[in-house]
Amino acid sequence: MAKKKKTDKDIFNELAEEFGGEIVADTNPVPYYIDTGNFAMNFVCSGKFITGGIPGGRIIEFYGPPSSAKSLWGMSVLHGTQKLHGYAILLDCENALNPEFAERAGHIDLKRLVRYTPETIERCFRKMIALIKKIRTVDKDSPICIVYDSITVSQCERELREADLPDEYTDAEYKKIVGAKEQPGERARQAGNGLRKLTPILEKYNATLFVINQTRMQIGVLFGNPEISGGGGKALPFYASLRIRTSAQKKIEMPKMKKALGVNIKVANKKNRSNTPFLEIPTSPSEGGIPLYFDRGIDPLGGLLVALIQAGRIEATGKGTYQVNQPWCGDKEVKFRAALSKNMVPMEVLLECPAIIDAETPEQIQEYLVDFGEAIALTESDETIEVDVEDENADFLKER
Repeated sequence: MAKKKKTDKDIFNELAEEFGGEIVADTNPVPYYIDTGNFAMNFVCSGKFITGGIPGGRIIEFYGPPSSAKSLWGMSVLHGTQKLHGYAILLDCENALNPEFAERAGHIDLKRLVRYTPETIERCFRKMIALIKKIRTVDKDSPICIVYDSITVSQCERELREADLPDEYTDAEYKKIVGAKEQPGERARQAGNGLRKLTPILEKYNATLFVINQTRMQIGVLFGNPEISGGGGKALPFYASLRIRTSAQKKIEMPKMKKALGVNIKVANKKNRSNTPFLEIPTSPSEGGIPLYFDRGIDPLGGLLVALIQAGRIEATGKGTYQVNQPWCGDKEVKFRAALSKNMVPMEVLLECPAIIDAETPEQIQEYLVDFGEAIALTESDETIEVDVEDENADFLKER
């Protein structure tokens, strides 16, 4: 009897199995997405809305100047992890966690949040690897997300030993206690070593690292962009699958109370290996951003108008008038009015056309929005105003 000839499919399956590979068509490049708490941000990160977010199993970097909502985005991602019944872990290297803030603004279940305070970069990465492996001994599948807040403040082991020096010390004492003198780029080198070891661990054990970083300005740079991220050196942008820069473009105030309630955030996708890169919300100063309130959290609907235009799901039909495109309108004619300065889509449009934000039913949208009712109410209030806030690095960046 003649031997049956192997097909191409048989050959490729054998190659994958024998040498420990896989057929790409049978794999899911992103095992899951972790919700960020805002539909527009989900779209910027993943191209999806209610079902999107940051890609799981990757290194994610959120960076920007001070007071640009980086820590709150981290809290929101941990909340998204909890909604997936995953493991939410915080490396609070700034020792700045406010449990009340995390619960009220980040909507986190504090009983399901584990916090660590590693003192050095080296200990951070050792802790992450040990935690991931430990969790996988008891739970093989549930998402794991670690928020590293922040890599900017983490010192290296040599710097930590300097705290043990007496007020007056000799060179011999320094060498005995600390060891070598400070070397250029030592923190960046330690971060690079840690990221190189951690990357295959995240892929193997299906875990996610969300790194918070802060921008700084290089002194003496005459040409090009002088802005750099404060921690991780050049290794972090290289290893990160997704990089989001945040900045506060408006301050939200309530004149009657004479206090600031929050900020209006701009987000820019600077690198994305899971979706289209270089997406921004908003795209111009005349457009509203994503409202974030200090004691109410993120408005999930902020920035949605521009995001849906970028996604091609709605289009302008006149000044301030829009219509929902097919197939997201469900063979109906759905038109509405909206202002780019607010950058919002009326709730009734979302409930009438749930597919426009990847929802299956109106009830799915309503269930999602339950946690964010207070933030939505503040955005819709007529008692708040917005005041321009200048990005602290803006003057440097405009000149280049």
